[in-house]
Amino acid sequence: MSYSAPTKLHTSKLLLDILQQHQEEKIALKDILQGMGDRAFGPALLICAIPEALPIPIVGVSAIIGIPLMLVSGQLFLGFKKVWLPKRIGNFSFERKFLEKAILTMLRYLKKIERVIKPRWQFMSSPIANRLLGLLLLVLGVVIALPIPFGNFLPAIAIVIISLGTIEKDGLVIAIGILAAIVILTIMASAIAALFYVVFPVLLPR
Repeated sequence: MSYSAPTKLHTSKLLLDILQQHQEEKIALKDILQGMGDRAFGPALLICAIPEALPIPIVGVSAIIGIPLMLVSGQLFLGFKKVWLPKRIGNFSFERKFLEKAILTMLRYLKKIERVIKPRWQFMSSPIANRLLGLLLLVLGVVIALPIPFGNFLPAIAIVIISLGTIEKDGLVIAIGILAAIVILTIMASAIAALFYVVFPVLLPR
């Protein structure tokens, strides 16, 4: 199968290159990240978050995807220069048909924003900013891994936005993703607290 890559958005080309370079039936996470060096953090987060951010149903994938999300985010927080994954996590494979469907679906959305996303607000990509960003992404990864009904979609959307900003060095997009993440986490925490109050009212102080 041949693909026509958009020319203005590096992220689109990156995603299409993954499909073009890996024609096997299953694509391992380590193979996707190989050769990206210090550029791998954004793509790693994006690839892991895409399955949760798109309306493509997969049963039981949240906990599996949440682990590499937490690992990559934790390394960003700790100031790692390159992504490192344990062998078992690195060998985690995506079915190519599923990954192709997810990427091509994502490209439809990317084409709509490729004219406005661009390098700016470089301070959002500073080492200190990356560490703080890694901490926020780590929290989002933990939330995705938890067995919360419908609790993975919105955090994954926030991770995708932040990942796009990271790949494109667009600090404004990163800031939008951070704001979205804070709002999402606040709403989810409020909903969980309200549910806890309804289910376990006896345990709460009067």
